[in-house]
Amino acid sequence: MQSQPRPSGRTRMRVITNSFAVTRVPTVVLFQYDVISPTLKPDNPRRRSEIIDKMQLTNANIFPRRGMYDGKNIFYTIGYKVENMTIPVQLNKSDKTPYIVRLTNTTYIDSNTLNDMVSSNGRAYRQGGDQNQAAINALQLIVRQAANMRHGFPLQAKSFFTKDGAKELGGGLQAWRGYFQSVRPVLGRLLVNVDVTHSAVVKAGPLLDVAMEFCNFRDIRDLAALPTDPNPQRWLKLQRFLKGVLIKPGSQFAKWSKGRPIRALIPNAGGYEFHVNGQPTTVRQYFQQKYNFALRYSTVFGIQIGKDAVFPAEVCTITPGQLYKKKLSEDQTKSFVSLAVQKPHQRLGSIESAVSGDRQLLDYQQSDFLATAGMVISTRPLEVEGHVLTPPQVLFGGRQASPINNGAWNVMGRQFLTPKKIDKLMVLVCVDPSERQAVEYFTKALVGNLTKLGSYAGGAPYFHIANLQNMRKTLEEVHKMQPGFVLVILPASAAIPRRYIKFWSSVISGIPTQCRKGKYDSGKGLDQYCNNVALKMHAKYGGINSVVYAPIMDKLMGTMIIGCDVSHPAPGVNNRPSFASMVASVDRFASYWTSAIELQKPRQEIIEAIGPMFQTLLNAFVAFPENQGRCPHTVIVYRDGVSEGEYETVAAAEYDQIKRVLQSKEITRNTKVVFIIVTKRHHTRFFPERGAGDRSGNCPPGFVVEDQIVHSAIPDYYLLSHSGIIGTSRPSHYIVLRNDAQMTQQQLQELSFNLCHSYAAATRSVSIPTPVYYADLLCGHADYHFSPDEVANLDDDSSTNTSNQDFNLEQWQTVFKRGRSQKSLYFL
Repeated sequence: MQSQPRPSGRTRMRVITNSFAVTRVPTVVLFQYDVISPTLKPDNPRRRSEIIDKMQLTNANIFPRRGMYDGKNIFYTIGYKVENMTIPVQLNKSDKTPYIVRLTNTTYIDSNTLNDMVSSNGRAYRQGGDQNQAAINALQLIVRQAANMRHGFPLQAKSFFTKDGAKELGGGLQAWRGYFQSVRPVLGRLLVNVDVTHSAVVKAGPLLDVAMEFCNFRDIRDLAALPTDPNPQRWLKLQRFLKGVLIKPGSQFAKWSKGRPIRALIPNAGGYEFHVNGQPTTVRQYFQQKYNFALRYSTVFGIQIGKDAVFPAEVCTITPGQLYKKKLSEDQTKSFVSLAVQKPHQRLGSIESAVSGDRQLLDYQQSDFLATAGMVISTRPLEVEGHVLTPPQVLFGGRQASPINNGAWNVMGRQFLTPKKIDKLMVLVCVDPSERQAVEYFTKALVGNLTKLGSYAGGAPYFHIANLQNMRKTLEEVHKMQPGFVLVILPASAAIPRRYIKFWSSVISGIPTQCRKGKYDSGKGLDQYCNNVALKMHAKYGGINSVVYAPIMDKLMGTMIIGCDVSHPAPGVNNRPSFASMVASVDRFASYWTSAIELQKPRQEIIEAIGPMFQTLLNAFVAFPENQGRCPHTVIVYRDGVSEGEYETVAAAEYDQIKRVLQSKEITRNTKVVFIIVTKRHHTRFFPERGAGDRSGNCPPGFVVEDQIVHSAIPDYYLLSHSGIIGTSRPSHYIVLRNDAQMTQQQLQELSFNLCHSYAAATRSVSIPTPVYYADLLCGHADYHFSPDEVANLDDDSSTNTSNQDFNLEQWQTVFKRGRSQKSLYFL
């Protein structure tokens, strides 16, 4: 393909980061111990912390200075060593038997360990993984412990939150702003990364008030009647909301120093019967007789604490600062986002205020732990210099290049590069018949846009009215008509019908579908909206919307680019599989893609079947006409979803499998592999000077940092490839773990940036390279290879599983593999 070359240039740009230099590393030796308490359950970190605190207070001769505890299994002393010992600890005088704590010295961290971590040869990373991890853990605790204790959060928590500026979310929840802290060893120094974070928090205060707000009740009698309500869902929702929430009864009823979790809700608490000294009584009678307290709302629910303690809700308060981990409602999510979004200068201001403001939220100037360790952290954020890459060209039909402005371009007046004309378009109408006119208006506009883009075969689309109560029959009717493409108009809430439709498309028929809901009328921006829908439809139908061109692309003839990802079931779910996906380019412009996906045990991060999956993609590459039966000379793998502690483990396992496939044949033994981890799960941010950023105040697309804050032992860089819309943009972090092809940093950066412009469903650059984006979408789409009935049956068969080891993977694989294998971008 011919194109006018663009100059490849880089513009320098200086920015502020949210990292703070450690100007003096710990000057004392830190000793690490394993903590074993056989008399205490391991799932009670609150009680463990109390025991370790009491152990130090009552044994000051052994612990002259307070040590650091991670709330689990690790304890550190600062500047002195304790011999291995067993220490009995009695929390209260009433305790019949003391708790037993065993301390076993395992290692130590000194200045040599810390210097090795940041040296250019990275000895601690390459030769001493355990020692490196121990050093990082110790430094994290030194930095975090004082602030976490001050604000009432777990000792090992990465973030703490404050109620200052809290925003009401409704339903008994608030949104709190907090601060994340992490120590990072980089080349030549240690940094502390500080970021603003947010969390939903259970509202503190009287339990009855929060319950009334959750249920949206104004009359307490409604709350009393809730357990017998004909609609049991509201009572069940309140039970789910309050289960595990920490409460404290009034001090006249219980002398608790800390809150305890609600185990269950008890209807009509005042009438709840139990025995005292062998005699039956009720909660109402007990509170009257023992505390001279008459319950005002005795018919309202009570709460069960522990095995058998029951307290009326009216005497209980919810303790402050409890993070809410469950799903928010749609309205709550909107309110939460409105607080969490901060423009770059606002975010930086919040961070600087927490570090060096009058209130000293992070305690860097006052922390006993920092002072005892001799560790000093700068209060000024680090400034670094980066570069802004030149964007590539996006070429449409007739080799027309669409101008790129701040990471975005327009398809108006363009035609698709390789149009494939959609024929026999059916519109499956799943909304109320009263909306038929609006649906027809939208369809007419969409067909007009498809025609202008060169991807419509002509002829009027035909409409089919769906029966939402019997989607199976509806889809059987659609199948008999054999449409070429099905546009589905869904109501606002239609999760089950959508699952049936996608299952039918992916497994039964192989006919591509495009589901739309909510926006199909003549509102403002309809033309642009229709163009965006057209992009997806055309890509799913097998056409090529556009290609990216830049000088680096000339070097990609014979290169296969792969995106890999693994998606896991929801936390706590052990009876559903994880999905592992691979998506690969087969042409020089990375516009044609093939894919492979496999199931594996829940929460397994390494792609177990990556060898066979890669072989499938390799076969597709060789078979693609452009390649004339030749294998790739270079394979570039972008791997998503890997945490820092798993870099080497994942790379070794997956890279080795790919290499074994290549070395199994003579024609591929010289193929080079580049293996790159891509992640957005980090807290590094860049803040340009006012007026130097884009319209949102962020760094412009293409901003890259390749030194100053990068890894001491592994080549890596940060790349901000997309334009900020609202809030502070998050750069992607690229970690180059294997580079057999010896590609330069500049080549890898430019390639990654260019690949962020080739996502078929958008007219703006995206935040991660397209193959990674596609692999992530493919994992999400894989769930549609199971019908709703099949998922229910498989869940029932696996319902007794309590761990990954019990999981019956073969059952799921058998159902999954009988599905149709799609090669087009159905998952868009």
